[in-house]
Amino acid sequence: MADTSYCRVQVLGTTPSTQDVVRGLAETGEAAEGLAVQALQQTKGRGRHGNVWIAPMGNLYISKLLRPSCRADKAGQLAFVAAVALSDAVDSVMDPSFTKTLKWPNDVLVDGKKIAGILLESSLDRHGRVDYLIIGTGVNIFAPPEGAAGLDAIKKERIAVNTFRDIYLDRLKDWYDVWQNKGFAPVREAWLKQAHGLYKNMKIRLPEITYEGVFKGIDDNGALLADVQGERRIFTAGEVHFGVKDDVDGD
Repeated sequence: MADTSYCRVQVLGTTPSTQDVVRGLAETGEAAEGLAVQALQQTKGRGRHGNVWIAPMGNLYISKLLRPSCRADKAGQLAFVAAVALSDAVDSVMDPSFTKTLKWPNDVLVDGKKIAGILLESSLDRHGRVDYLIIGTGVNIFAPPEGAAGLDAIKKERIAVNTFRDIYLDRLKDWYDVWQNKGFAPVREAWLKQAHGLYKNMKIRLPEITYEGVFKGIDDNGALLADVQGERRIFTAGEVHFGVKDDVDGD
């Protein structure tokens, strides 16, 4: 367990979803900012768009409660805060012969294969500001799904799930402090340095249409920027693909 109250962790054996556990505590007022709930395995883990997240024993499944003082339109920036924190944690244990990238909006890839994903869920107060926000993180360590990457296979030396958990939570606290004190700009800069597919051809699939263009980065709120048929477009949602060998979707 991390050694600060901010990084306190409740560890559960099996639960349907750590997101639901944290939400229940937040809704009843029983949880202060900083609480994290970890499960050894989940039976109903989920990712973006309600997709099922396969969650067997041997990986990291954790949800963190934050109470940022911000408008709803700024809440999405925290997905990138979590991504750069998670990236730092992976860098600290990964053999340098592997290549890690960050894929918009919420995935960490190693050599093009998904190793981790992030899920943001939030609740607003009556003034339209964020009441609380939950960052859910799943990291493949010892039991990656077929076609995905696992930390155990790319490590410099043996790493335990809880050791990696504490590295990640420490880096998350650091980047959350940066975001609160300096805004999104340094987070955006750090993310772009590791962006998967930057300036490459891509497809972004929406429920009713697929666009083809060139990935040009992210804006000041984390929305994807793409040049589509000579026009700069902004996307706040969608599934991004860069080729037939793109990463396996584990969420």
